[in-house]
Amino acid sequence: MPWKVRNYSHTNLWEIVEMVRVLNRFGYAVDVVDRDAKRFVPEDVYDLFLGLGAGHSGKRFSQYANKMPRATKILIAAGPEPRLSNKLVLEQYARFNGRHSCEIEAMRLTEGIDFESFAADTDYFMPIGEQHTFCPQSYMALGKPVINYLPSTSPAIRFLPEWLETRSRRAFLCFAGDGFICKGVDVVVDAFAAMPDAEVYVCGPRSEPAFFEVLEGKLAASPNIRYEGFIKIGGPRFEELAAHCSYVVFPSSAEGCATSIATVLRAGLLPVVTRETGIDIGQFGIYIDGKKENLVDETMHACRKAIEMSDAEYRQRVLDCLKDSSKYTQASFTDSFEKAILTVLSRRGA
Repeated sequence: MPWKVRNYSHTNLWEIVEMVRVLNRFGYAVDVVDRDAKRFVPEDVYDLFLGLGAGHSGKRFSQYANKMPRATKILIAAGPEPRLSNKLVLEQYARFNGRHSCEIEAMRLTEGIDFESFAADTDYFMPIGEQHTFCPQSYMALGKPVINYLPSTSPAIRFLPEWLETRSRRAFLCFAGDGFICKGVDVVVDAFAAMPDAEVYVCGPRSEPAFFEVLEGKLAASPNIRYEGFIKIGGPRFEELAAHCSYVVFPSSAEGCATSIATVLRAGLLPVVTRETGIDIGQFGIYIDGKKENLVDETMHACRKAIEMSDAEYRQRVLDCLKDSSKYTQASFTDSFEKAILTVLSRRGA
């Protein structure tokens, strides 16, 4: 197990290493198994089993858990309860297909999980995000203790005060991962195509060809919508966008605690997001509320509200955002994970 993570393309890489460090400090020797390991068969020799259990990565949780009856089992949930997640993702794709008269199949569905035994095979749910937010709340009715943890963000992120002078109050960032339709990037494109006086920079991988095939014409006809591709967090282009954009817009359908949003909050971009992002935006951000059938209009309305803030209000909200986002750091991840593990250990008497 490496003790330094130099590739920060996703926070998961550092977080896995840090989980091992924490468990080592509590006296545990740790075996790390990749989620794609097909030949691993655990023996019943473990005291604790922590496994990914939500999303596509959770397909082997029950298989492993049933091989380790003596272990205390902790299901790490980096996404919402799978059945709810699938429902919301399918609804998002249905709205996309309805708006664009097409039949695109959904990405980011949770498959290969026995939903009936989902809760029975774990002793604890450990979902990402603050306890009162979307993801942890989605597990509350399943009859097992829910102990949350907070995500980390890259230490390369910074905020420079001069950005308050260089930012355009009509410029938005859309910072997304795989599955642009699931994450509402199409909603952003439709919204900003109808708002030519505002601009949006879309960052993320080109991993959903159908998105670009359907929206190619609209993107080409909308010079205010710029696709940046995948950018390095904390890199030169990231900082150029953080110096120019005032907000991040993200009408996603189902997230655990959207690390893409936590990341840009650390750079002082005000969030315009759905509640399903799993981010508590306090009084400094703007939720995209209203009926999901009107999500494009609701996104436009929330973005207009952001643009119409006074300069003084914007500055104060940025300061509040920066203060609040300190909970999304490597240190806060370590602290929250340690507390979660200590809660489990205190209950099992270890």
